[in-house]
Amino acid sequence: MKAHIHTQPRALLLWRFGPDSAGYSIVMQQAKAYRLKPIFVDEAHLDCRIGDLCSGRAEAAPVPEGAAQWQLPAMIVSGLRHDNGDLNTFLDTIKRGGAEFPIRAAVTPTSERWTLAHLLEELAAEHRALNGAQSQ
Repeated sequence: MKAHIHTQPRALLLWRFGPDSAGYSIVMQQAKAYRLKPIFVDEAHLDCRIGDLCSGRAEAAPVPEGAAQWQLPAMIVSGLRHDNGDLNTFLDTIKRGGAEFPIRAAVTPTSERWTLAHLLEELAAEHRALNGAQSQ
């Protein structure tokens, strides 16, 4: 069973991804096409809740200890539906455009209450488990 994905607000949280990243222009182009607001998050946002970040209500804070542990680029999408194909089409288009996001997620009712640090840790653990399983 697929997780329930939130459809609002329309936002695109980007971690360790910026103008010098491969596929940046296609990500920005597709974000505009899908009416997703790109929000570049960094260590100062680790203690912010995902729902607050997506809605623009989060404020940056002092960088917590251990903030540099998540080095892989991550993308968190809010506002695109999977049942009508929008989410998969968006992801496929940016992948074909050269953008690499080893860690990606869609915001759910559960994850919107998590901090960015919590979500990144969960996604990184999932990424490690999947890559470990693939290498065996």
